[in-house]
Amino acid sequence: MPCMTAARWEKQFADPALAGFRMVGFDLRGHGDSDKPTSPEAYADADRWADDVAAVIAGAKLRRPVLVGWSLGGFVAGAYLRKYGGSNIAGINLVDAVTRLSPDLLTEEAGTFTRTATSRDLAERTAATADFLAACFHRPPTALEMQRMLVVNGMTARAVNEGFVKTVTSDLEPVFKDYAGPILLTHGVHDRLVRLVMSERINAVHANSRLSLFEESGHSPFFEQPVRYGQERAAFVTAASSL
Repeated sequence: MPCMTAARWEKQFADPALAGFRMVGFDLRGHGDSDKPTSPEAYADADRWADDVAAVIAGAKLRRPVLVGWSLGGFVAGAYLRKYGGSNIAGINLVDAVTRLSPDLLTEEAGTFTRTATSRDLAERTAATADFLAACFHRPPTALEMQRMLVVNGMTARAVNEGFVKTVTSDLEPVFKDYAGPILLTHGVHDRLVRLVMSERINAVHANSRLSLFEESGHSPFFEQPVRYGQERAAFVTAASSL
């Protein structure tokens, strides 16, 4: 699962509906406990994100895994397909995912964070981290959950956002269009960061895709509606793995 940090998926690792599957989560470069190169160039090159996923697949000896990409993880999954192809990937679950860096597909609020999250002013960047995290939910986490998330998000290197906004690989829609396997598009109706049209575009160009709308969720349906999400993901993985 390409994700910001594996810690964000704790509900899935504890979900009985997913207990029969092998799940591998990792912290993206610059996030959580992963290494944090200080140069923005380490995050601007899509091939580097792709290489990270390939290294995890090889290191964990995964055979035809289903990739799950949430938010920035959608870009990472697309970067992997772009460089390595999808012949060894059974399916892809895109969760409120960024697949094309275009202002009209992101909200104004998300656009603001691209500036404040790269600020050299620590106070502004700290406030941006807290505001961004709050924007990830329609159903707010508990105070304790939010406290822990703030700590983890605060570990993200500033260079991550500095590099990501400089990438020359801005459109991964063609990669997902050409992918031969199934795609499940999970999207929270109340997402304050990624517009629904982002997922709708992938659904329109990929013949074997399904869009599942979570009416009570924002940017994090796997956290806000974990029971439904777990059931849908389990069904998707089972079907994709049988193809």
